[in-house]
Amino acid sequence: MSLTEPAPSEAVPAAGPGRRVALVLGAGGMAGIAFHAGVLAALEEALGWDPRRAELVVGTSAGSITATGLRAGLPASDLFARVTGGPLSPEGRTLLAPVDEAMAAATAGVHSAGGLGRLRPASPGVLWTVGRRPWAMRPGALLAGLLPAGRNSTEVISAGVDALSGGLWPDKRTWVCAVALDTGRLTVFGRSGAPPAGLGDAVAASCAIPGYFAPVMVGGRRYVDGGAHSTSNLAEVAGEPVDLVIVSAPMARAGSRVAVPPGWHALTAVGRELNRLQLAVEARRVRGRGVPVIAFSPTADDRGVMGLNPLDPERRAPIARQARQSALRRLERPEVRDRLALLVA
Repeated sequence: MSLTEPAPSEAVPAAGPGRRVALVLGAGGMAGIAFHAGVLAALEEALGWDPRRAELVVGTSAGSITATGLRAGLPASDLFARVTGGPLSPEGRTLLAPVDEAMAAATAGVHSAGGLGRLRPASPGVLWTVGRRPWAMRPGALLAGLLPAGRNSTEVISAGVDALSGGLWPDKRTWVCAVALDTGRLTVFGRSGAPPAGLGDAVAASCAIPGYFAPVMVGGRRYVDGGAHSTSNLAEVAGEPVDLVIVSAPMARAGSRVAVPPGWHALTAVGRELNRLQLAVEARRVRGRGVPVIAFSPTADDRGVMGLNPLDPERRAPIARQARQSALRRLERPEVRDRLALLVA
């Protein structure tokens, strides 16, 4: 579990009533949701810090689903139990019962088309955008526009989110990151100045993996996965009035040594390295404003359990358990524990 610690000159402030913590939850599919559950459970168990208290939660794709759960009132222990099949608290059972019903109904009414749509770009207009302003277009956003549109519906996602949230945005600050398909620009739903959107639609848009899920219409514009811009979108909290940022980044990697495995694993390794570098760049931007950043990413052991398919539901429980164990081992280090213990109110 990678822990990007604050520089020696940076003091991690206490996260009591007067302190403000931003929690950034990155993309990663089902594997990402499981990874978040493991990391948050470890923080709660080892430090007594309740992630529901975060001043700001920023979610991208899988992270937006976890953010919804936290803001609805699910403790980290219930997020972990949900993924691993463990017993839920009475509060968790009450909150999740309508979610299961809504998702079951949506699943029954949705036909999974599978595969790609017609083999033409979902948004060929992105070429015009990149031609006019090549520096303003992220490679992932360009690829999202050039891939054929996905055919699978996100209705199950939006139905589950709306059942959990009652269709309302949380009272506490919650940002959901998505990419406008036709322009390639990042949209942060829930932030001041963003287009109005229902929470279910915003999360569905944030989760709409290009080429797999159909783009989600919000306010007459098509949106896809926020990970097409950045798998964490950590930089969006730069300049925000917070005292500490905690990041869970399932699509990056821990450690500084690069080892490229053979076969398809090599492509995954290269992707994780690029995500690690992007995360480091964004962390420097936030820390340049004087705000410490602590980031968790998968270790080699974590990545071995995660495998190649982030959408494999059979891996969720082992991923969450492995991520929790990795985080707990890291939190046993005195120099880490002593700093993060200040999170306890």
